[in-house]
Amino acid sequence: MSTPSLSEICHFITDDLQAVEKKLSEKTTSHYDFVDLAVQHVVEGGGKRLRPILLLLSAKACGYEGKDAHTLAATVELIHVASLVHDDVLDEAPIRRGRETLHSKWGNKVAVLVGDYLHARVLSMLVGRRADDAAMALLSDATHSMCEGEVIHAYKNGDFNISQDDYLKIIDLKTGKLITASCAMGAVLGTQEPQTLHALTEYGEAIGAAFQIIDDLLDLVADGETLGKEPFNDLRDGKLTFPMIYAREVCTTEDRTELERIFSLQMDEAGAIEWIESLLERYQIQAHCRGVAQEYADHAKSALNVLPETPARNALAQLADYGVSRDW
Repeated sequence: MSTPSLSEICHFITDDLQAVEKKLSEKTTSHYDFVDLAVQHVVEGGGKRLRPILLLLSAKACGYEGKDAHTLAATVELIHVASLVHDDVLDEAPIRRGRETLHSKWGNKVAVLVGDYLHARVLSMLVGRRADDAAMALLSDATHSMCEGEVIHAYKNGDFNISQDDYLKIIDLKTGKLITASCAMGAVLGTQEPQTLHALTEYGEAIGAAFQIIDDLLDLVADGETLGKEPFNDLRDGKLTFPMIYAREVCTTEDRTELERIFSLQMDEAGAIEWIESLLERYQIQAHCRGVAQEYADHAKSALNVLPETPARNALAQLADYGVSRDW
């Protein structure tokens, strides 16, 4: 039985997602045409809207049907988009989501400032909330963790010997914490039951790891048109990701030496890519990565068992499997 598509999984929250899109548009509008043009370029640039989806589904799984979920879903997406804008500057990435990146189109200064502008808009959207609001604490912790993760990852850039555990900790900070916060923020809208909050937090942690491992894999095996950006970007940038860390550990001494030479950019790009593709096949790297990601997905689904069976809970379970089977 094939895994449903993302649109099939989310069919019953279509109206909610449209409300989130409306919020994103309304809350990022300025008094200046160029600011609006630059912001729209990234905010309306596509993407899965994974974090809003997780927040909305988690809220519904806990019985919440109010509109506050739309505002919180828009804030987590803006924080995510702002981080992508800044990442593209750091990585000098020319393409994101199938279109020219902001810094490629208008330069680094504009891109950095637009990322800052998006964070400022998030603050304005949250200003009316109580200081002791649980959602505020979750969002603050996630944003702080993302910044820590970015700094540590930048420090580790070029480290061929980074361990798998260290790498997983970094990606948990960089991307996992906001995914986890999205699930937990949705949950606190509908319940204060500790067991339920813990379950959705555990689900978020596991699904965040599964999605990131597959993102790492797709950077190596997906074609650029499907991926919406140039493949092999991580290797180009001196980042050893989950698939390459595994390959480094299981390959022969000869292959490890060659991999380190490529990682040090001591080989022409075309030859390096061809060799890496051969390495992936020889050591069945794709099968291993999807297997590990599926273990995380299965753990995520198990965490949901304490919740009552509802369309939202079922959609969260399907989303875990979708994260592993997807090709973009």
